[in-house]
Amino acid sequence: MIKGLSEKNYKIIKDIISRYDAEFYAYGSRVKGDYTDLSDLDILVKAENFDEMHSVLCNEFDKSLLPFVVNLTNYYGIDKKFYNLIEKDLVKI
Repeated sequence: MIKGLSEKNYKIIKDIISRYDAEFYAYGSRVKGDYTDLSDLDILVKAENFDEMHSVLCNEFDKSLLPFVVNLTNYYGIDKKFYNLIEKDLVKI
């Protein structure tokens, strides 16, 4: 579960990611529960074409009405040690 999101903000996120052939997983403070109102939302993106979609996806999140920053991480480019740290907290969006 992603914490600290209104139903409206969750819908914005779902509407944006639904346009892409990828798997999306939230992690970080908004999953663990130690977030603040200013915390970003970390999303791990599992897509073969991450590099092609990254800038467009970032632009969509930047233009959205979300009151926080969304950070995207490439599943296929992530450091294995970092992945091991976040793996247990991943929440499919």
